[in-house]
Amino acid sequence: MIKLDTNKKQLFDGFEDDIFNKEFLLKEKKINIKNIINNKFKKLREIINENDFTTIIKDLNIIKHNELFESYKSSDDSLQIYYLINDNNLFVFSYGEFQPARYQLYLEGIYSL
Repeated sequence: MIKLDTNKKQLFDGFEDDIFNKEFLLKEKKINIKNIINNKFKKLREIINENDFTTIIKDLNIIKHNELFESYKSSDDSLQIYYLINDNNLFVFSYGEFQPARYQLYLEGIYSL
């Protein structure tokens, strides 16, 4: 696995209903929020090796929570972490409700698999 970019980029900031009508261009591919939210970060552990998984957590300052269930959140705004694999690229996102009725989506990092 090769780290390509770990500079956080905001992709969306607005109402939840609005994000479902937006498309985002990543590495010349159009994606939407539905492609992202079906891939919770904890499932990535089943796809890549443990060392790579741990490296991503350290690179992106991801926090692991073990409340009722295992979850991963961004360290600066506590948004849920998701991933998307497309053409041997691994995209890591944070998404969630930042304030009441205000949702944000960030691209946290890109890795080559």
